[in-house]
Parts: sequence; structure tokens; C-alpha cells
Amino acid sequence: MIATSVVDAIAEGANAHQLQCATAAVIHALHDAPARKDGLNRFIIVSLGQGQRYVQCRFVERDAGALCEASSGAYGPTGVNRMVLTAKQRRVLSKLGFVRKAGSKNYVREFSMSSRADIEGLGFFMVQTLMGVYGLGQAEKFIIQSSLDSRAAISRTCPGALQFFAD
Repeated sequence: MIATSVVDAIAEGANAHQLQCATAAVIHALHDAPARKDGLNRFIIVSLGQGQRYVQCRFVERDAGALCEASSGAYGPTGVNRMVLTAKQRRVLSKLGFVRKAGSKNYVREFSMSSRADIEGLGFFMVQTLMGVYGLGQAEKFIIQSSLDSRAAISRTCPGALQFFAD
């Protein structure tokens, strides 16, 4: 089991730039932290607190890249609470470079993380995916999960965004 740090933001009032800054801050902190031998401490998940609306990334290739996955809703609850992507949502995922690989129902995309700018871009991309595909404006929460103290990373880099994250 991996300890997970979870920070919730009140989506109302937080703008995309603040959420992108917070996400990038956590990615930078993860990238700078020592890796475990099994690599299992190298992940970040951003979600809307509404079931299967998330984007998750894990570092690969000794942190030179990230493999990201966007939820299709296929692995979530069935029945009335099941999320089913619309044709428009699937088109947005495709425009963002996500594909479905054989054997998976979710959408994946690989990223280079060879520079600090790439890491910033990954934070921007994760938030843009949530906004474009799942509708951040309709969410009550914006949640960041990682294997480190996300609040500390956010407070160092994006103090203006910290006000939206619960204690």
C-alpha cells in the first residue's frame, strides 16, 4: 500500500491557472523527490471528486517520461451512477492525443519529461483534460492525489492557489 496525500480544492472560485500551477507544483516535487526502487511513488491523479472523472499519470523511463490515462468510465460503477463518455468527449480526448490501446477501455497518452518546461506542460495538460472532457465548471471539488505532501509543494510554488485547498 502506498500512502497518498490528498488535497481538495473548492472548484468554485479557483481559476484554471491556479489549478494548473498547483498540479505542476506537485509534479515538480514528485520529479525532484528520490524514486523508490519499485517506482511506485511516482504518480499523480487529478480528479473532480465525481466518480470516474480523472486523469492519472505515472513517471516512466527513469522519470524521462510520463504515461497518462484518462478515464472512460468503463471501470466505474454500473447503473445510474455510471459515467459514459459522449461522442464529443471522445473527440476531445482524441484531439488531446489520447488513444485507446488494445486490452484497455481507458485512454492513454505518453509525455516527454526531459525538461522543466515539459513538467509545467504536463500540469497544464492534466487540468485542461479535466476541463475539456469532464467539465471542471460543474465540479464541486478538484482533487490532487500523490505519494507526497501535496500541500507543501503547492504552498512553496503557488501560494495564491493554496487558499482553495482544504486543510
